[in-house]
Amino acid sequence: MPFYPFYSIKKFIGKIGLVLFFCFFGINLKAQDKRFEYFSDQKYADYPLITFKENFFNQPIYFIDGVKASANEVRAFMEIMPGDANDFSQTHTKTTTGTFLNLGGQAVVLGALGYAYNNRNMLNNDIVRNWFFLTIGGGVISAIGKSMNRHGVRKINNLIENHNYLISEDQIGSVYLKMDFRQNFLGEKIDIYDGPNLLDKARIRTLMQDNQEIYEEYKKALNKQKISFGLDITGLLVDIVVISYVISPQFQSSAPSNLLIPLVFANLGLNIASSQFRRSARNLTRHALHRYNFGDRALPLGRQNPIEFRGPSVTLFRKSFE
Repeated sequence: MPFYPFYSIKKFIGKIGLVLFFCFFGINLKAQDKRFEYFSDQKYADYPLITFKENFFNQPIYFIDGVKASANEVRAFMEIMPGDANDFSQTHTKTTTGTFLNLGGQAVVLGALGYAYNNRNMLNNDIVRNWFFLTIGGGVISAIGKSMNRHGVRKINNLIENHNYLISEDQIGSVYLKMDFRQNFLGEKIDIYDGPNLLDKARIRTLMQDNQEIYEEYKKALNKQKISFGLDITGLLVDIVVISYVISPQFQSSAPSNLLIPLVFANLGLNIASSQFRRSARNLTRHALHRYNFGDRALPLGRQNPIEFRGPSVTLFRKSFE
C-alpha cells in the first residue's frame, strides 16, 4: 500500500513526459513543413528569376533577380530539379574549360604573330612557315575551346529558361519565348522559339508590337548580327588571300610580301570585332526575351543588393535583400 502513491506519481510524470514529447514532435513537424513550403504542391513562393549575360570572353555572368550571383548560388536555386542542378554545374565547368582553351589557343596565335612581327625586317620563308604552323596549331586549340564554350552556353541558356518557366508557369501567358543560336558556315544565327515552334521575324514582330521598347532592343540585336556577318565575310576573304599566298608556288620561290603581316593583323582584328558583335547580339536577344516573358518581374541587371541565402541546407533556403 505505501508504494501505490509513489507508483501513481511515476505514472503521472510518465504521462506528462509523453505529452510533452508529442507536443515537441508536433511543433518540430510543423516547423519542418514550413521549411518545405517552397516545394509543396509545386508552388515556388518567392523564387527569383535567373538570367545571365556573356562577358568579353563569352563566359556567363549570372544574375538572380537582377543581382549578380555566383554559379554555386544559381545551382542552389536550381536544386528544385536536382537533375538540372547537376547538369548546370557540370556544364558551367565545361564552359569555363572551353573559355580557357580558347584563350590558350589565342595566346599561341598571338605569340606566333609576335614572332613574325619581331622578325619582320628579316622575314623569310622559314619564318613565315613557322608562323603559319603555329597559327594553325593555336587555331585548332582555340576552335576546340570555342566549341566547348558555345555548346555550354547554349545548354546553360536552356536550363535557365526551363527553370524560370517552372517557377513562373502560373503567371506566364500562352507564349513563352526561348532562344538558341547555331554556327553557320558564315557567322552565327540566333533562333527564337515558342515551345517547339521556330518563329520567323514577322511572327516575332507581331508578338512584340505591343511593347515597342522590347522590340527596339530585339532590332538592335538583329543589326549586330548583320554587322557580324559582314565582318565574317571580310575575314574569310582575308583568310583566303593569306592562305593562297602561303601555299602558292610564288611564295616558295620569292621573298615574302610586306603586306603579309598587315593582312594578318587585319584578320585578327576582324575576328575579334565579329566575336564581340555576336556576343552583344546574343545578350540583347536574351534580355529582350526575358523582359517579354516576365514583364515587370524582369529586373535590371546590376551589382547592388547582395543576396543572402538562409535555410537548413543548400537545397532549402530563403533569399532576402539588404
